[in-house]
Amino acid sequence: MKKKLLTIFCFLLANCSTIEPFDYSQKTDIEIYNKGIEYLQSGNNISAVEAFSQIEYNHPYSSLVAKSWILSGYSSYKDKKYQDAIDSFEKLIKYQPNNSEVPYALYMISMCYYDQISPISRDQKMTELALSNMEKLTTMYPDSKYAKDVLPKIIIAKNNLAAKQMYIAKNLVKKQNIIAGLNRFQTIIAQYQTSLFVEEALYRTIEIYLLLDEPEDAKNMLRLLEVNYPNSIWYKDGKKLIDDYENNKKD
Repeated sequence: MKKKLLTIFCFLLANCSTIEPFDYSQKTDIEIYNKGIEYLQSGNNISAVEAFSQIEYNHPYSSLVAKSWILSGYSSYKDKKYQDAIDSFEKLIKYQPNNSEVPYALYMISMCYYDQISPISRDQKMTELALSNMEKLTTMYPDSKYAKDVLPKIIIAKNNLAAKQMYIAKNLVKKQNIIAGLNRFQTIIAQYQTSLFVEEALYRTIEIYLLLDEPEDAKNMLRLLEVNYPNSIWYKDGKKLIDDYENNKKD
């Protein structure tokens, strides 16, 4: 049995040694491109990136260079090598800004960042970059299918950033850093008006203004709640806070 296994191993080893490496320097741009497609379809993303990068290296004036950037970026994205993917997509945007694939490149850059979004307890730099690129896409190419695709993702990103501000604000208030907490709540109100957290942020500012004995500012926040969220529980609770504050002042 051992001799049989050894024979099979030697046969495989000898067979592998006869496989010639793919010599990109001797291939046309189309041959290299097709090899990259072959690797990509088989799930060999690393080899696909190598193949597509060879088109630019060996045939810098080829009409396939732009496609190679796109497919190299996509292969890196599939392999979760996000920065490599971003670099490839950005080449297209930088060197061929009028290319019809630019909206797709912007979309994929957005997705590279979007896929790296962290929980709100951690840094939200990836969320900010994802949102920035998605908004750029919707501004520059509003009618593209990619712009339509990112619209719900923009909402999610904004909610994530608002949630982060809420998380920080509550921790600041808990540590008695009231003014810093107030500033964070106001950031939510000013920058994330369509987020899920703006109602609570308005209510929290009412709490703080009353704590600081600034009832007029608290009433201004209540008016915003009343106008924009008249049926919100945060409006009802905010109104009760102000009523209780005024009744206590009378006593």
